This record gives sequence, C-alpha cells and structure tokens, in this order.
Amino acid sequence: MTTTSNVSTAPAPREPRPRTEARYQGPYRAATRVVRRRVTRTLLLAGAWFWAFWAALVVGTPFAVDRWGGDIAGLTYDAAGGPARWVAFAVGVITATALLTLHVAAGGTRRAFVDGAVRAALVGGAVFGVLSVLLSLAEERVYTVLDRPWRGPSALVDPSTPAGAVVAAAGEALVVVTYLLVGVAVLAGYRRYGAWRGTLLIPALLVPAALADLATRTGTLGILVRGLDAGLAVDTVLTLAGGAAAAALATVVAHRMLRSVPLRP
Repeated sequence: MTTTSNVSTAPAPREPRPRTEARYQGPYRAATRVVRRRVTRTLLLAGAWFWAFWAALVVGTPFAVDRWGGDIAGLTYDAAGGPARWVAFAVGVITATALLTLHVAAGGTRRAFVDGAVRAALVGGAVFGVLSVLLSLAEERVYTVLDRPWRGPSALVDPSTPAGAVVAAAGEALVVVTYLLVGVAVLAGYRRYGAWRGTLLIPALLVPAALADLATRTGTLGILVRGLDAGLAVDTVLTLAGGAAAAALATVVAHRMLRSVPLRP
C-alpha cells in the first residue's frame, strides 16, 4: 500500500525586506554632492578675488610706506580682524538664498544641504587657512627686507614653524567653516521669522562665530584675549578643540534653523 505525502511543495513566502537607511543613501549623497560642489565653487571664486586684493594690500603697503614715509607695524590682515571669515559668512548667506529652494524642490533634504555646505566649507577653509599662513610669512619677509619692526601674528601659535603653520592653518579653516554655517543660519532666521524678529535673532546666531574668534584669538573678539598666553600646548588645544567646537555648534544651529524654513520661489 502506497502512502502519499501531504507536504506542500509550494515555495516558502519571501521575508519582507528590512527597512534600512541604505536604500536612501544614494539620493542623499547625490544631493549633498551637488551642494558641496556649488558652494565650494562659490567660496573659492570669492576667495580668489579676496586673497588677490589682500595679498596686494599686505605686501604693497610696507613698500608704499617705505617709499613715501610713515609708520606701520605690520599685519594689515590681522589688524582688519581676519576679514576672510566675512567672505565665508557672505557665501553662506548667498548660497543658501540661491540654492535652498531648488535643492529641496529637486528632492534634497535640509540635512543634505547643511552636510554639503559643511564639506564645502572644509575644502574652502583649508585653502583659506594655507593662504592666511603664507600671507603672514610673506609679510614678515617684506618687513625683514625693509628693516622694519614686525609685531607678529595675533594667533595663539607662531606660523613660522612647521607645527605652528599647521595649527594656524587649521584654526583659520575652522573659523571659515563656522562663519559660513552662521551665514546659512542667519539667512534661515530671516526666512523663518521675518525681517524684524530675524534681525533680533542675529546676536544669538553669532554665538558660534564669537566662540571661534575667542578660541583662535583672531577676528574682532579675538582682540580681547590677544594678550593672554597659556603656553604652546594649551594654546594649540584651545585653537583646535575650541575651533572644532565652534564649527560643530554652527552646524547644529544651521540645521535646526533650516528644519522649518518656509520655501519661497
């Protein structure tokens, strides 16, 4: 007597695919990459004009004073409060104004916009940091040739040494990152709260920029603490850790401000 098995030969049902973040990484990365490229291009283009002007001013001023007379102690760039940071701030405002609506309309997220801006600022900040060190060294050389006193940089570390040059460049790069993201946050504040309340919010949004100035002892607020000297090791930690903390805070603030910004055509 033959028995027939009742076991079904139908294929087993497929398990549902787990919902992971991996399936969303492609569009997110693409949107971030687009923002990074556009912001980087704008920052480097603005920086090219800025650094060409300041190189002519910083190097040319001592020769002009030596030729026609006068007194100058050097560091025109430092005396102006390290104005490259305001170029980064303006680029943050301009690029957020021009790109944010199109970015979100094309399917990008606000977080992708901030991440792209951070990466662009890191690239541009590295370039700005190197150029600021080279400009300081060039000015020192000019004053040496002219046999005039040079008062030295306002930064916490001496950029004339290899280690000091790296730390000074890194500090300037972190300042650029901070100021660019503060510019994004300020634009978001105006779009979110309007002209009057957005203006009143500016002092709070500038807190990361103030921290960057104090940590690196550069910029407008850096003047207040330029006379302090805690030693090379401590000053290096303050420059890098303080600058990184300011940049991280600026990133958080920019993202929080952009979360509920109304989009306008």
